[in-house]
Amino acid sequence: MGAGKSTVGESLAQRLNVSWFDSDLWIEQSKQQSIQELISTYGWSVFRDFEKEFPKSINSREPSVISCGGGFPLDKSNWNWISTHCTSIYIKVDVDLLFLRLSDNLASRPLLKDFDQESLKLYIASELKRREPVYRRANFIVNGNGTIKDIISLVEALI
Repeated sequence: MGAGKSTVGESLAQRLNVSWFDSDLWIEQSKQQSIQELISTYGWSVFRDFEKEFPKSINSREPSVISCGGGFPLDKSNWNWISTHCTSIYIKVDVDLLFLRLSDNLASRPLLKDFDQESLKLYIASELKRREPVYRRANFIVNGNGTIKDIISLVEALI
């Protein structure tokens, strides 16, 4: 949710010359609808079921970079897949920076589209507090408060 997972993942895969997989992009392509349309039509529960299909689409024997939506690792079966088949990296971003990144683009984010500016920051802080215990299980945690180039450099130093 605003940490730059997709942007960093795609750029890192290009630098490493490996395949890149993105769970949200895969869902949109396989279901032929945007995330917003899917959630509007089917609801969050069905969307989370779609996320569970994503790991089956990946050849885990091929080196690759995988970007997962922020809710993906919260599901136990998804986390088990990540911990079994991947080296996981949590891009940790401060609440204030997440707020700045997300506040200009609320309409395109289904989870955030109904928030006004005032309640958005409180929601981000609350959601991060709820999700962070799972995120912190990652093999590595990198500071995501810098530029995309900075984050990629930090990740490259780990792998």
